[in-house]
Amino acid sequence: MGIVSTGCAAGLPEGFEMNSPAFRGASGMGVYRGAATLPTTWSEKDSKGMLWKAKLELPGWSSPVVWGGKVVVTGADATKRVVACFDAVSGKPAWKTELPKAEGATAEYTLNTQSEQWNVRMHAAATPATNGKLVFVLFSNAQLAALELESGKVVWTIGLGDSSGNSFGVASSPLISGDNVIVAFEGSPQFIAAYDAATGKEKWKTPRKNSTWASPILITTVAGKNLVVLPANPDVTAWDAATGKVAWTLDVVKNSPQYCVGPSPVFAAGMVVVNCENNGMVGIDADKGTSAWVLTELPNGEGFADGVSMTTDGKNVYQYFKSSLTCVDAKTGKVVKQKDTDDSSTYASPVLAGGNLYLFGNSDTLILKADPSADFPSGGKGSLKESFEASPAAANGRLYIRTDELLYCIGAK
Repeated sequence: MGIVSTGCAAGLPEGFEMNSPAFRGASGMGVYRGAATLPTTWSEKDSKGMLWKAKLELPGWSSPVVWGGKVVVTGADATKRVVACFDAVSGKPAWKTELPKAEGATAEYTLNTQSEQWNVRMHAAATPATNGKLVFVLFSNAQLAALELESGKVVWTIGLGDSSGNSFGVASSPLISGDNVIVAFEGSPQFIAAYDAATGKEKWKTPRKNSTWASPILITTVAGKNLVVLPANPDVTAWDAATGKVAWTLDVVKNSPQYCVGPSPVFAAGMVVVNCENNGMVGIDADKGTSAWVLTELPNGEGFADGVSMTTDGKNVYQYFKSSLTCVDAKTGKVVKQKDTDDSSTYASPVLAGGNLYLFGNSDTLILKADPSADFPSGGKGSLKESFEASPAAANGRLYIRTDELLYCIGAK
């Protein structure tokens, strides 16, 4: 099954779609078109497909980002925030920068997620973004910064507000939009804003009032509107990417999830599609901001994800939650196919590349052909010794996976 257009936003930097420049790739939906075919088998135990692994100084839940020959990862604890860059081919360290604390950032940031593992990771929860010249990083102490991709030199750094009341981390990842970097800040005050990529100067800021831990996506609608879309509790909102003006907002969360709205949206067939624990799946006409369909139950009785985002081939959307893979027609909301697997999902969101779906467990990766008509035939399997929950990145035929302590590069020799 080929990947059709998913409506990835216009006006992105040259080379953007050929790399993995932001959370879940160029589209923000785990779709990798520009990369060569990714590996379909690997085993750390047998040293198969393992190109290199590098030690990370500090943990984080952020994903790696890749541009050209560089891969960048963030890590942090209560007092220290580090941005590390590695050679994407060899794994050798390129540079490492410890950020000075920014004025206006939270002086003492404390996590209280009721999970010690989460408390360790959530200081660096947001994935960086890069335009090929600068890399933009956001930490849970409300600090946003830009560094030179080539050298790691800090170009600018600002504090966004008070994040002390957010005990689950500042998790929404930055977006690149033209010459701007867009951030949804989950702190006090809540807002979404665009900053000049070169200087950090605020271009626009729009207040928000509803909580979310999802990351926004940037789309170009059928009518040609460039929108930033973000789900929250209880609404999904779209803003004009150039002005920050609200284009539409729609209440979709009728039953509060156990913790928060976590999955990021996807865009396919003119629809913004959102999944949410206890609420099902909703298809929203991206131009009108109206509900097109609602799916409240799945045929096998499985639920809807509390944190795992979906991926899409431009026609169908794919949810992997617990042990169930569900394919839904984005235009109609009809369930096309469900498949129960022998594995179980974690918080690492699926990847679609080379006609394959990469479904991530604690340390294993299940690879299935993205063909619901054939019941998703097996495409391979990968296995690491370390568990991971950060969503992997893919570029140039390689898969990059970060754990609490290591960064892996997987691919053909």
